Amino acid sequence: MRGRRFLLTAVLLFVIAIAWNAVLHLVLLAKVNASVRHLYRADLPEKMWLSLLLTAGIVVLFVYGHQRFVRSSSVIEGASYGLFFALAAGLLVDLNQYVLYPIPIGVAALWFAGGLVEFTLYGMLTSKLLTQPTRCPGPA
Repeated sequence: MRGRRFLLTAVLLFVIAIAWNAVLHLVLLAKVNASVRHLYRADLPEKMWLSLLLTAGIVVLFVYGHQRFVRSSSVIEGASYGLFFALAAGLLVDLNQYVLYPIPIGVAALWFAGGLVEFTLYGMLTSKLLTQPTRCPGPA
């Protein structure tokens, strides 16, 4: 049962991650992302499968970490775990991209903020999905 919940949670978060990132980057941050489009790989469409694989890997690590480190599975603890994960990922990814590439700090900051919201919501959702309902023992 635990493995099934893990898999269901990971698949659901993967679908949500694809939808979230599409809305965030293609709609909400479309103008911001257009300002750095000249830095994209020329063969980006050919590498999209790798982006999907990376998203799946991050989701699996997120769910595993939640299962391993979140003790009470409360929504608040899930949000705290998501915020911690977002801060770590944001420092490793967004700040590093700002250092390595000539992107404006505002672009990196917006990507970072999007990640904070994204992973905090994932933590809350994961807490709800991984929590097993308590069953009352039936008549003996």
